[in-house]
Amino acid sequence: MAGRALRAEPLSVLLAEHEPEVAEMSARYLRRDGLRVRLVTTPEQALAELTGGPDAAAVLDLTMPGLDPRRIRRALRTPVIFLVASPPGPRPRGLARSGGTTGARRWLARPFGPRQLVVMVRGVLAAPVSSPAQGARPAGTGLQAGPAGSGPGGRAVGGLWLDSRTRTAVAGGLPVKLTATEFAVLAALLDHPGRVLSRRQLLAAAGHPAVGDRAADVYIAQLRVKLGPDQGSGVIRTVRGVGYQFSASQRAG
Repeated sequence: MAGRALRAEPLSVLLAEHEPEVAEMSARYLRRDGLRVRLVTTPEQALAELTGGPDAAAVLDLTMPGLDPRRIRRALRTPVIFLVASPPGPRPRGLARSGGTTGARRWLARPFGPRQLVVMVRGVLAAPVSSPAQGARPAGTGLQAGPAGSGPGGRAVGGLWLDSRTRTAVAGGLPVKLTATEFAVLAALLDHPGRVLSRRQLLAAAGHPAVGDRAADVYIAQLRVKLGPDQGSGVIRTVRGVGYQFSASQRAG
């Protein structure tokens, strides 16, 4: 209706899992995090849904009886998390390589916690997507970071995803362990992408307004080390004499 804001549709995740208890628990946690889950329990169903489904990511149980890794590889069109036995053995032929037409690939060994699965799914959803010229899924599929990639309590900018409820950070699809102060500083920057925040503003956001301004430099340096050279496909840029800025498209200064 006119004058009423349109709500973004939740991103869809294909969950292919043959153990009923694991499937039920995993689906429950993914839905609780604001995702739409399409559950299948057989290799045939998984192949059919991978080929023509609308999903932004997939979770595939490689221990599923009768699953053919080569057929799965040909059907993949989305980022994927492979569920494997524990301890993990050699990765099945045809699925060991990362990249290609599927975008991000992650491996999660059993037994795993449902919250751990949610973190990994949010990570692959926030990870950057290669350009169509490189054979990756085109833009406009819902995989680009932004409001549509954010769930309750979570936010996605560039290749970073933060969950304020669990103090979880994911960069480039991988969990990153941050202190409470580092998390608060990073959250302040991601809440205002492109905006320059002063050292005093960052420290206030972290709950340390009385400490010296240069403490912000220490926290930023620690974040840059933990997030890696690309800062999860975004950058924390230094604006000399002013403060810091988060930009998903510029190199760090």
